[in-house]
Amino acid sequence: MEIVLWLFTIGYFFQLGASGILIYKIWKQRSINGLCWDTQVIFFLGSFSRCLWLNETRLRNLPLAHFELYCNTILLLICVYLCYKFRYTAIHSAPKYLKWYSVVFCCIILSFFFHPGNKNKYYLSMQMLVSFTMFSESAGLLPQFAVMRKSKEIEAMTSKYIVNLGVARLFRLIFWLQMYWSGDTFYSLIVADFIHTFILADFSLIYFKSLKSGKKLVLP
Repeated sequence: MEIVLWLFTIGYFFQLGASGILIYKIWKQRSINGLCWDTQVIFFLGSFSRCLWLNETRLRNLPLAHFELYCNTILLLICVYLCYKFRYTAIHSAPKYLKWYSVVFCCIILSFFFHPGNKNKYYLSMQMLVSFTMFSESAGLLPQFAVMRKSKEIEAMTSKYIVNLGVARLFRLIFWLQMYWSGDTFYSLIVADFIHTFILADFSLIYFKSLKSGKKLVLP
């Protein structure tokens, strides 16, 4: 089980690296052109939710998981701040149905009905927060992809950010599959991460093809 927990935590270190890339890009360019601040807000709320449930899981005995979580939450908060500070530099924005409050609302509804915990008499469970984190991190990139579709041409730093997130989600998908094989069934979370990883893998494939050809990354 210890190895499985390490897989989960290592995946989030790639997300930590992705946030670092994003902060460097925004600070250097003084612009969030090509980025979507709704995605950062959703990710931050998912990370904040993780702060609430971490000690209710086996991850509480892994010091590295606590270190990673605090670092990730701080960097995501910085990302939200920088995106807000330079919000007027954005050329494209996500459609209304993909604004952070719309996505978060949908994630709350999904986590209410689909979570791995036992419900109390009020139909509530701490595991709802686990599901909320997973759903928000899976759906959180939808606003970013909407902005990238409008931009068409994707900057190198933004591409590296997305690819790092792809690796992070791949590690987490492996974690859920390992949990499934050990007898713990989390079908809704596995499906959410599988779809998310598939989308990111498709983007990563386009990224590496453009890298190999030496051309700029342009979405079809």
